[in-house]
Amino acid sequence: VIYGPATFLIKGLMALVAFYGFQVLHHKCGDLVSRIISGIAAELVMIVGYFIFAGFLYGFGPAVVNIPANAVQGVAGIVIGIVLTKFVKKSNEAPCIR
Repeated sequence: VIYGPATFLIKGLMALVAFYGFQVLHHKCGDLVSRIISGIAAELVMIVGYFIFAGFLYGFGPAVVNIPANAVQGVAGIVIGIVLTKFVKKSNEAPCIR
């Protein structure tokens, strides 16, 4: 429960960073590269955000322990998000079967 407000703020910032990062990069770098870069930027927001929050709760030394787990979560989120995006885009392009 104590992480609720922090999660709301952090995930909201992640969404903003990912959305605007993708919008800026999409025209310059293409679809896949812009998704990867904006995803990495958003996940860095998560890692730093939770580190700062845990730092105030438990101290910044103990908060370092959470960084690897949050990084793994971030990498998994980027990979799964890109794969799911490919499937959704492909399904939207498929002709309707009646």
